[in-house]
Amino acid sequence: MITNKPTILNDNSPARIIPRNHRNLTGFIHGNNDGLYSGFESSLERDALILIEFNTSIVKYISQPRSFNYFHDKKDRKYTPDIFIEYDNGKKLYIEVKYREDIRKDWGVLKPKFKAAITELSDEKNTRFKIWSEKEIRTPLLKNATFLLPYRHRSFEQYQLEMLKKVISRFHETTPEDVIRICSSNLETRAEFLNTLWYALSNQIIKADLTRPLTMKLPIWM
Repeated sequence: MITNKPTILNDNSPARIIPRNHRNLTGFIHGNNDGLYSGFESSLERDALILIEFNTSIVKYISQPRSFNYFHDKKDRKYTPDIFIEYDNGKKLYIEVKYREDIRKDWGVLKPKFKAAITELSDEKNTRFKIWSEKEIRTPLLKNATFLLPYRHRSFEQYQLEMLKKVISRFHETTPEDVIRICSSNLETRAEFLNTLWYALSNQIIKADLTRPLTMKLPIWM
């Protein structure tokens, strides 16, 4: 049973402050999210935020975004999902990040929380609630995002980017190994081209299926 209207997300302030915790990993990630720091309470939440920061179709996200009030076991209670994200197509998503083992172990406590959020959000257009576990988060995409994100704002030579695009556009698809080899025979210059290639992949200027492990033989294309 839901007792009151939840706190509506109307600014970038978290609905709940993350406490310091000596048992779990806590901290903040600073990204392109309007210059904001996003907090996390576990390594799994940190990894979820890395995936979100890497996803260029996400235009906004915030940790501890909004609280839902509900009544359970003869008490008024409050539930705050871990993350809110908004996509460039207008869709919105509230996310609870939990290990699968914890979901199974604590399902009796978690179920009314999740039901409160799902019920309230059913009246809001293009808005859903989802649970992300390590199955959804700890994938090859996470490894690729962790590797490529530092390259997103690296300096690079514009002529190298243009040459990479020109070479790659000649093929239906090719590989980093072949492209770098075509661009230069000098080992030092090849390293510079590789830096530019990682920049281009991180910013999706050059395409690849990053749900697969990133290697020098991964197919890439324009």
